[in-house]
Amino acid sequence: MKIPMRRLYPVPAWILAAGLAGCQSPPAEDAIDMATVEAPVPATEQLFLASARVALPPAGLRPADLPEPGSGGAQLLTIHCTSCHALPSPAMHSATDWPAVVRRMWLRIDLLEPQYTVPSPELGERLVLLDYLTGNALKVSRANLPDAPGREFFETTCAQCHELPDPHQHSSQDWFVVVRRMNEHMRAILGRELTSAEVDQVTRYLTAASM
Repeated sequence: MKIPMRRLYPVPAWILAAGLAGCQSPPAEDAIDMATVEAPVPATEQLFLASARVALPPAGLRPADLPEPGSGGAQLLTIHCTSCHALPSPAMHSATDWPAVVRRMWLRIDLLEPQYTVPSPELGERLVLLDYLTGNALKVSRANLPDAPGREFFETTCAQCHELPDPHQHSSQDWFVVVRRMNEHMRAILGRELTSAEVDQVTRYLTAASM
């Protein structure tokens, strides 16, 4: 006998992460094999979920990896931001972008239902957190990129996720590691990555431009 089912709607990733800790498995007699259920997801909902995945920071950053990990800003970032998603790096956004980003996150927290028990930072904590993020934000290049082989590819590739970094933000020796780490983030967030030749092209440009 078929069991009638109600329409299931996907839950945004940032809400799901916050509520999973309080979820309990249903009794065995009420369990339903979801693999046998075919419920097509509307295009609008697919777009919503895809946008949520792109906006979330990739996993892997540890509190000890943050700039000034013992500071109040770093501790607040770890406490509040990891309630819903992986720990973000301050270098994910520029100083001009962070105010809009954190305001959007605070609005989402304030609109959450009480059962998710996501802590909301107080006004003083929000100011400390924003000051920490903007102070350690991505240093952008503006219009000062050196004209060298690989510049155009660097601009079109790296601007897909964030403002273009200042080549002098890292040393010529560090860019080799940074570009490969960014490629891993690109794979985790966008589901695609640069080829080895493309990674080398970006690395060569940034290495030369940083000198």
